[in-house]
Amino acid sequence: MVAFSSHHRSQPSCWRKHVALVGAIMLSMTSTTFASSPAVAGRKRLTMDTISDNIKNMEYAVRGKIAIEADRITQELAKGGKTDFDFDHIVFTNIGNPHAVAQKALTWPRQVMSLLQLPDAIGIDHPLVSQMFPEDAIQRAREMKAALGGSGIGAYTHSKGVRAFREDVARFIEKRDGAKPGSVNTENIFLTAGASEAIGMLMTAMIKDDSCGIMIPIPQYPLYSASLGLLGGHQVGYFLDENSVWGLNMEELERSLADAKAKGINVAGLVIINPGNPTGQVLSPDEVKDIVKFCAKHNLVLLSDEVYQENVYREGDEFFSARRAADELGLIENDGIQLCSFHSVSKGVTGECGQRGGYVEMVGIDDDVVDILFKLAASKLCSNASGQAMVSMMCRGPSPGDVSYESHEQEKKTLFEGLRDRAMLVSQGLDSIPGMSCQPATGAMYAFPSVTMPAGAVKASTELGFSPDTLYSLDLLQKTGICVVPASGFGQKEGRYGFRTTFLSLESKSVVEKIREHYESFCAQYAE
Repeated sequence: MVAFSSHHRSQPSCWRKHVALVGAIMLSMTSTTFASSPAVAGRKRLTMDTISDNIKNMEYAVRGKIAIEADRITQELAKGGKTDFDFDHIVFTNIGNPHAVAQKALTWPRQVMSLLQLPDAIGIDHPLVSQMFPEDAIQRAREMKAALGGSGIGAYTHSKGVRAFREDVARFIEKRDGAKPGSVNTENIFLTAGASEAIGMLMTAMIKDDSCGIMIPIPQYPLYSASLGLLGGHQVGYFLDENSVWGLNMEELERSLADAKAKGINVAGLVIINPGNPTGQVLSPDEVKDIVKFCAKHNLVLLSDEVYQENVYREGDEFFSARRAADELGLIENDGIQLCSFHSVSKGVTGECGQRGGYVEMVGIDDDVVDILFKLAASKLCSNASGQAMVSMMCRGPSPGDVSYESHEQEKKTLFEGLRDRAMLVSQGLDSIPGMSCQPATGAMYAFPSVTMPAGAVKASTELGFSPDTLYSLDLLQKTGICVVPASGFGQKEGRYGFRTTFLSLESKSVVEKIREHYESFCAQYAE
């Protein structure tokens, strides 16, 4: 039950009803998640009293309270009939899930994937296959089936992933970074179920005990804080500078590391996310080199999250990988850096989140450590073969001169330009709203505005037991059907409030206008 102060009782009845409704929803969600009956607990072994505290305490804001309420509303709307909502569907801008918001799949990879899925008799060996699929898709499917041992994608693969697919990754990295041909070691590449699995695998290896920690950017993608919570490690935050388009400050890195060491934390590594999530910035080559040198100086493993490397929108910017920085600094040749780089088919213009394909490429990691990581991967047998195949096709598409090359490149260009235009539309649109401030989204898939909260909202959220931007995001969802993620779920400086939204939706223009209108009414509702 929500308790009201005398100030709250003095507010209009509609305001009190709204806070009571929000409190009831959050209480319901909490009780559904955590409540356990003493009678049940007495006869069942796995209960809320016995389950791991680390699991109970970990939080993943992207699919947290607001997303849960959005799912509930979606189910209510699906029943049809009259509802209390002024919208007929939820616009899910809370997660970078391109195909869920009408981004089209690239044709050629899906054609190859179809042939990989089909039995040979009705696929690559069908007498009319050339009438149904382009020749380069047929040939690539034959090649990939041979690499899979002739068994197709229904069988387990090598636990690191199909070797030929890993070779595609190695050649992709060499071409991207201008590295010496053959310099990327295929045995140090693991294909995984998205980049998330690879990140989890490395963090599991790095958190030896509860004295260990990893430096992560603030704001950060909640995978990192959630993983550290689950593993019992320390989150060592370093703040990005919002006033310089979420740039890096080396003094801040030194401060963060020194503070952690003073607390007795054994800092094992550092995470960078480039381009940034949730912040949407692109690090300059000098910034990436500074980070690499910092990690080499302090003997930290660098975890470089590079899943948005295709999503660089501002003219003059470029994606500059941590591996390229280390190579140009001579640190790879001299074995002076330990670096793990991650990529995924879920982002870029591929957007194949459901395929769960990703990779990690490791530099400076000793062979015996790679063997231990192989043992960890082998305990899960292998990542899914369709995801591995999609990684191969992301890294090596149709070649110039192939029948599908021009159409494939045009599809990618069209998707990229749409993302670029919506990045500008959303970040500039939010920045133009009085009371909001939004840095340019020059990369990735997100805008991360700062929102001035009315004093009444801050007080009401305190009584309800959650952050002001959670209250705002919940109100936005219930009034407009727009699902965002409270900025508090990513970490931010004390006193800052905001949210993260994607610009994937084709409804982005109307989303910005609805946010503008809602914010005005929200401020009026909670004005003192």
